[in-house]
Amino acid sequence: MKKKKKSFFNTILQTLKVIFISGGCLLFLIIILALTPAPFYMYYHLGTDSNCLKNSFHPHYIVMLGGAGMPSQGNLMRLHYTAKYAQSNTEIVILHPKDSLCQKEMEKELIAKGIHSEKITFITEGSNTHSQILQLKNTKPELLHQSLLVITSPEYLKRTVKCFTKLGFTSVCGKGAFEATVDFDLSLLGKKLEGNEIVPLVESTNLRYTFWNYLKLEIDCFREYTALAYYKIKGWN
Repeated sequence: MKKKKKSFFNTILQTLKVIFISGGCLLFLIIILALTPAPFYMYYHLGTDSNCLKNSFHPHYIVMLGGAGMPSQGNLMRLHYTAKYAQSNTEIVILHPKDSLCQKEMEKELIAKGIHSEKITFITEGSNTHSQILQLKNTKPELLHQSLLVITSPEYLKRTVKCFTKLGFTSVCGKGAFEATVDFDLSLLGKKLEGNEIVPLVESTNLRYTFWNYLKLEIDCFREYTALAYYKIKGWN
């Protein structure tokens, strides 16, 4: 009996050892990747549709996928791009979970950007990307063979376009709502900053900003890769 218990505890210890070593190696890899441009290229790849890059595209409809609150970074960026690409004859369809306050604020934002309210339609059924697009197909089947410009956050774009294609939409182009880059001097050298002089000044913007931004991008990308794998297993893309 004692030997069995000892063997059992040894198995648990060995399992924990493997988990901790694997976790440590993974953490080390994530930190190393955050010191390279790799997370940016991973994010860019997820948020770029090659069909839009290769071909000129004149959509009849813009389909924006929402999901965040209002105002929020995600929705405001998507609304900005929706208004940017909308033409006078372009219909806008917004897929967003039902929320009357959020819908009103999103509509007001587009109207403030010059979009007429009669051009805006909301579809509020569905609680994930697949179910929202399925509801769009069931509600507006005429869109299956219309040219659509799909707008969502960059990390979701590849999965979203795949869902549209899987559900039978024949002419889809996707645009990720990327943020613009900043173009100003972030150097601290020669500037009077006061504070505790004993603590060294972190001059490198790579340590102050880039590393942490890339670390966040890695988390977003790995989460989305997991979602892509799940959608593939479910047969949704």
